[in-house]
Amino acid sequence: MYHSLLTLITLFLTGLHCFLDKGSVDTKYSRKDVMKMYPNLGKNFIMFPDGESGVKIGYLDPPPGSTKILGMGSKVEDDVTFTLYTRDNRNDGFQLKGYKDLPKNFDKTKKTVFVTHGWMSSGKADTCITIKDGYLNKSDANVFIMDWSPIAGNIFYVIPMLKTKEVGQYYSNILNYLINDLGVDPRDLHLVGHSLGAHISGFAARRVIRGRIGRITGLDPALPGFDPSLTLEGRLNTNDSLFVDIIHTCAGFLGETDPIGHADFYPNGGGPPQPGCSILEILEACSHGRSWKLFAESTTLSPPYMATKCQNFGMVQHGDCDGKDVPMGEPTPKHARGVYYIKTTGEKPFLILNT
Repeated sequence: MYHSLLTLITLFLTGLHCFLDKGSVDTKYSRKDVMKMYPNLGKNFIMFPDGESGVKIGYLDPPPGSTKILGMGSKVEDDVTFTLYTRDNRNDGFQLKGYKDLPKNFDKTKKTVFVTHGWMSSGKADTCITIKDGYLNKSDANVFIMDWSPIAGNIFYVIPMLKTKEVGQYYSNILNYLINDLGVDPRDLHLVGHSLGAHISGFAARRVIRGRIGRITGLDPALPGFDPSLTLEGRLNTNDSLFVDIIHTCAGFLGETDPIGHADFYPNGGGPPQPGCSILEILEACSHGRSWKLFAESTTLSPPYMATKCQNFGMVQHGDCDGKDVPMGEPTPKHARGVYYIKTTGEKPFLILNT
């Protein structure tokens, strides 16, 4: 077991190191400038947003010793929690003791959204809380936050990356319970995930027994470990739910480059640095976190942010698009298809409204 695991880790790190030496989809960004300041960036460590306003260092190389790989032996059911928030309990929420431990007043007729975080973050971080607050400010909904921070908080990225499928499998239990036991229509469920959380959402949705989940929103789905030539378990894709929409903000580095959804949005071309992420030390982490901030803003802003459809992916990089406009974020219509470009700013509300 450990031998095969270490082999996978070696393959993953070799591919990742090579990939991170390449350029971004945004040719204005030079990784060489970053490497001059941090020669081991992308080889031994990477910078990730912590789900709030800061940056944490995460290590790519696992700890030495095949039997000392921190965190691989923990039970997922002990490390994953679900907290339900409604307008009646929007601050503290109701933490489930098990995936069947719903409060008696749970209203299955309300809109139901699940939100989860990525690496080095938690369900208490701004990533999840801001999105949750946006939904509850907009409507009387059921918002579940799935917290897997005891696993996600491991500073060795490869460990939580390898656990995403297992976390997704456990996550699927509550989805199947809602659908099979409580009669919730799977088409009414919306899963939102940032970074590794985006892939976890896909892994969970594909294990739903009856019907298909209505929508998954991937917020800059994590790239390291999910390159098609390296991954063994796959990644979030259009087969996971009836509608998959993606917001790319650190494409080619911390986030996926390829269009992997039914509708893929590329603010400012999709790569780093996003506007306002001008500090060299954190521009990749800042850009990766911009995806969830854009989505959180979209939950309440009216009129909605509008993105323009591009004829092909190559046009996205230059913003040379003249197709039909559709809303980006929460109000994205489920019939949207293709790739979209939108120009944003560096401060809230980030996006330039069409007038």
